[in-house]
Amino acid sequence: MDGKLQVGDIIKTSIGVVAFGGNGVGRVDDMVVFIPFTAAGDVVEANIAQVKRNYCIGEIREVNTPSPDRVEPVCPYFSTCGGCQYQHISYKVQLKIKEKHVAESFERIGKISAPPPMTIIPSPQPLNYRGKAEFHCIAGDDDQLHLGFKDTVGGSLVDIEACEIVHQSINTEYLRLRKMMASGEIASHRKRYVLWSETAYPPEKYITRTAKGKEIQVANDGFFQGNLYLINTLIDKVLDMCDLNESDTVLDCYCGSGLFSLFMAPRVRKVFGLEISGTAVHCATQNTQRHGITNARFYRGNVESMLGRFIREKTRANIVLLDPPRTGCTQKTLARLDALKPERIIYISCNPATQARDIRYLTGRGFALEALQPVDMFPQTKHIEVIASLVR
Repeated sequence: MDGKLQVGDIIKTSIGVVAFGGNGVGRVDDMVVFIPFTAAGDVVEANIAQVKRNYCIGEIREVNTPSPDRVEPVCPYFSTCGGCQYQHISYKVQLKIKEKHVAESFERIGKISAPPPMTIIPSPQPLNYRGKAEFHCIAGDDDQLHLGFKDTVGGSLVDIEACEIVHQSINTEYLRLRKMMASGEIASHRKRYVLWSETAYPPEKYITRTAKGKEIQVANDGFFQGNLYLINTLIDKVLDMCDLNESDTVLDCYCGSGLFSLFMAPRVRKVFGLEISGTAVHCATQNTQRHGITNARFYRGNVESMLGRFIREKTRANIVLLDPPRTGCTQKTLARLDALKPERIIYISCNPATQARDIRYLTGRGFALEALQPVDMFPQTKHIEVIASLVR
């Protein structure tokens, strides 16, 4: 094609790879074109939807030659609903894509030329695995309430009947909620409704989850690891990488309801948990007390600020567990962690880009990246959980 690409142009291109974020990568002359819902090996016809300085974004019109990696998506809303990016790719290939994206993140962003070798842990169930779902609700022009997920650009609602990646008990309760809305039993509406597996709506203030045979109390609007079939594996991997001893003191940053603290505490001398949510701190305290743990103490506050307090009070921890939000840690948080001089840091993240950025800072302060363990907590989506182990 001659000349600069413009919005509305129709192109034909071969997809070379799937990039971080889930879009297939094609080329027209020297211009990169990112096309969602394509697979490596596809030859596609696409419409140019956006033109940027160094790349374009296309919308698939037709798959002229399908990739051998392609499968038929199980969900009728796939490519309209914003929840999944990979249902059109076989699960085996999804895993390889995610392994590659983790390695590339640590090479490109983390500036680690040879990241530790890794093999991703697959989900025992690549569908119907999620134990929690957040549905959005709007009142339509027809005065009816509409419930569903945001679309691929987050601008409008996809009014779905069921979701293929949530546990079936959530779909059952979701249908009941829709009927309650349609009948007028729910007159006014919230902007969002959170449903948990095996839990009726509306839930109590606190719900119960189970991990490694232990019941754990979580706030109904709080965070808990999403994959019902990998939670025990995730805990085991974190414990293994911590390499705990009876004399250790552990600092559990962003501890939530104390999930990891609950299993670390019986193996060490003391655990300190830091968490900004007061409700989560209450749950963490209740969870450890319920299971007879007396050597764990939880503090409510911003992690960055609380680390400053620990430094002032000369509180020491030789092992630090980090499980921050997707945005990662502030540089001041990392600097304060370094000032605590732990022997080992275990960093858990669902965003390898910000994780690699933070680990680059830590490796510049005398830590070495010892191991990386990707865990596919989010099949059919672009997201991936990674556990990293760093030693001083």
